[in-house]
Amino acid sequence: MRISKNILLKEIPFEARDCHALELYLSEMAAKGWMLDEIWVLNIFKFKRCEPKNMRFAIDIPKISDICPDTSLQNYELLFNEYIDICESSGWKHIVEDSKYQIFCTEDTNAVDIQTDDSLKLDSLLKINFGYSIQILCFIFLAMTADKNNPTIDSYSYGKSCIIIFYSSFILYFSLIFSEDLFWKLNAKKSLKEGTTVKYPGLSSFKTKLLIQRYDLLAIIVLLIGIFFSQNDNQINSLILIFSIGLIILNIILLVNIIKNYFSRRIIK
Repeated sequence: MRISKNILLKEIPFEARDCHALELYLSEMAAKGWMLDEIWVLNIFKFKRCEPKNMRFAIDIPKISDICPDTSLQNYELLFNEYIDICESSGWKHIVEDSKYQIFCTEDTNAVDIQTDDSLKLDSLLKINFGYSIQILCFIFLAMTADKNNPTIDSYSYGKSCIIIFYSSFILYFSLIFSEDLFWKLNAKKSLKEGTTVKYPGLSSFKTKLLIQRYDLLAIIVLLIGIFFSQNDNQINSLILIFSIGLIILNIILLVNIIKNYFSRRIIK
């Protein structure tokens, strides 16, 4: 969403497995003239207009708490500042600070990666859960208010069928997301155990998921507004059915994306 000529906001929820793809995505944005400035709540990424440039990005999860026996805030901040200084002395500029992860950038194509040990990097990633909170909260809200907004929903078969399709499509959606995350974690652990390279989702797969998530959030907002202004049960049920059909189509796209990633890993092996 363009706020002004020089400010661009994008909602980019991402999981631990998407860190590599997000780095590539931020590099692509910088090449288009949009530089990451900060990240707001609900994973709203703020970009500022800049001269198009070739940048490398790095997302790191520092495990400072594991090496900090003194849990006082002052001691933690000293270690954190030391960590930032080490990264910046290696050519990486610190641009985003978060309680879980840190984002750096550099124009030096030869700069050494911040985290070069795959086992340590994966161990940090597996302990972090990103994204999807807004969708889950919206789903819980809809589940709690469905009967209130439509008290006669169970009184005839059409309304009951719409609700069944609606919740079934949502359950399938979250099940696919959970399965994809679990599948990646198991394969990543297996790769480390066998001494092979951990395979992270690519940029094209990440973009497909972003499109699905953006439709999902937009559709939920439209659905909530439609339910609020609907005058009768038939209108509400029709809105729910249309939304559910769209979500089923997205589930199919998401499933194809998961299968494609699976076979790409098989081919690499």
